[in-house]
Amino acid sequence: MTKMMNLREFSKGIAKSLLLVLNGISIFLALCIFGFAIVDLRLVKQYGEEHSSGTSAGDVVIMSASMMLIAVAVVGCVGVIRENLKALYMYVGLLMILVVLEMLISIFVALQRYGLQFRITEWMREDFFRNITEGNQQFHERLWDELQTNYQCCGLNGPEDYLAIKMPVSMSCCDRAYRARTPYAQQQLYRVCIETAGYYNDGCEDEILDILRSDADWLIGAAVFSFWVEGAGMLLATWLANNIRNSVHVYKDTVRY
Repeated sequence: MTKMMNLREFSKGIAKSLLLVLNGISIFLALCIFGFAIVDLRLVKQYGEEHSSGTSAGDVVIMSASMMLIAVAVVGCVGVIRENLKALYMYVGLLMILVVLEMLISIFVALQRYGLQFRITEWMREDFFRNITEGNQQFHERLWDELQTNYQCCGLNGPEDYLAIKMPVSMSCCDRAYRARTPYAQQQLYRVCIETAGYYNDGCEDEILDILRSDADWLIGAAVFSFWVEGAGMLLATWLANNIRNSVHVYKDTVRY
């Protein structure tokens, strides 16, 4: 009987430790996803509100779900440390609800990401080759300078696109020339860049779409990993709660007799 009790206590200790570790992983994962959503929210706004509104809403939903996951993990930790049955069963129930919500959020975000890629592609192709009036020339050049500098790309599909619209390759395609501090240095470095074909060779469309796809893949991977962690947490919490309840019954029976 004593050996059975010791084995039960040992198993319970392992389960509590594992559950605390899983909750720690959940909190860390939620913080990472929350930080990613904040960075992504700032990133997609550079494409314009009309293109990024749906994706921005998805990032806000992701941040909300991350905070919910942290709160649920805290409830789980409290239940484990205090061996509180109500807290453990509440933790399991909240996890079940959260898993369903995360599945719906994942589907929503995946659809929004696909829609954003389509809208960005359509917008970039239209914006690069459209006729620019003098009033919009400065804004157009500044926008593409930012894109080409940030993503280290040139033109829509490559520097040859500038030749197609009968324009010189943008200085922002030449990193050293664009970052030079004086106009003279810019012109000299730009001339060398053009003569040696030292400008960026990749088009901005492919670079931006690759980043958007990698972001979507990262989110899906994080969601799948989160499902596994939450599933393991539910199983451990259920087993631990049942173990604690049985231990209470055994203790009461022992005291009674």
